[in-house]
Amino acid sequence: MINSTSVKSTLAIKYLAGQDENGKDVFKTQRLQKVKPAATDADVFAVGAALGSLLEHSNVEVIRENDNLIVNE
Repeated sequence: MINSTSVKSTLAIKYLAGQDENGKDVFKTQRLQKVKPAATDADVFAVGAALGSLLEHSNVEVIRENDNLIVNE
């Protein structure tokens, strides 16, 4: 039987940082490590949205990145 256990979670806030010399949008990402894997998606989103509102640039996306350990038991 295959089991998956969440071992690490990261919050990423992707935002529009401006435009390059050709007028293309430039995006940047801020990552916050050590998010508790047990935190709910709603809580992670709320924190990401609150932190994103502190940025001087438009908040584009709140992303949760999970690392899972998958084992065959």
